[in-house]
Amino acid sequence: MTERVTGKQAFVGLSQYMRNRPDFGLGKATRDAVLDPANPFDPKAARPPRRWFVLFSLLAAMVFGLVFYFNKLL
Repeated sequence: MTERVTGKQAFVGLSQYMRNRPDFGLGKATRDAVLDPANPFDPKAARPPRRWFVLFSLLAAMVFGLVFYFNKLL
């Protein structure tokens, strides 16, 4: 009969598996969505942010600044 695996053992095994696989994970997915594609010939090269992310960030900062500024005046 097979041995039952506890929740803690399953968590440790899954965590170890994810640490050994740097190509998986939420951080990698986020970086791939926000940054330009990586250069396969120079993996250490800097990856600039995508244009849509920069535009969205500037617009969000502008809206936040305007709301903050005009609410201080009221």
